[in-house]
Amino acid sequence: MTKENIHDEKERLKHFIELATAIIISLATIASAWCAYQGTLWGGIQTFRLSAVNALGRKSSEQTIRAGQMRTIDGILFIEYLKGKERHKDFLADFFYKRFRPEAKRATDAWLATNPFQNPQAPPHPFVMDEYSLKPEQEAKRLSEESAQKFEEARQANENSDKYIMITVLFASVMFFGGISTQFDTPRYRITLLIIGGIVLSVALGILTTYPVALE
Repeated sequence: MTKENIHDEKERLKHFIELATAIIISLATIASAWCAYQGTLWGGIQTFRLSAVNALGRKSSEQTIRAGQMRTIDGILFIEYLKGKERHKDFLADFFYKRFRPEAKRATDAWLATNPFQNPQAPPHPFVMDEYSLKPEQEAKRLSEESAQKFEEARQANENSDKYIMITVLFASVMFFGGISTQFDTPRYRITLLIIGGIVLSVALGILTTYPVALE
């Protein structure tokens, strides 16, 4: 092989190495930018989900307080109703009975049907009856469950954001191997570094494809 052919071969190898280096560094750079973008999006999702958790928690507390107030009123009226019954003042008992809220009235009717004054197996009071169901309590439970779901979504979003941030370390190492390879004149060293960078890039891209993508 002539010197001219050897020179041409070296030039082709040099161009190939430079092209491969540019491709590897470019892919690593684009992937890093994508990871930063996704990490930011997932971080935003986490913030909004936690904000929703706080809002739902406040609404749940409001409904719980409202239900507690209802139970207090129902309890007071029921006690006065019993006092009227105990004193054989039916007009007074009827006065309070007519002022029962619908839920308390249904529960009291169901409780009285169990003959509680003669039946020792009867429920202790109407407020343990299935008929006594408060909408605010049900709403508070629903809001609490939704809050728990939003919190789980926030936790998952934080985990996804961390994953994207951590994988940028791999892409940064790829750029490091690609960049430092240009500092060597020996093709063997440059190719070795490029192979290492290519392997790390392939592994990182493979892992990246398994990560969820934020669309919000």
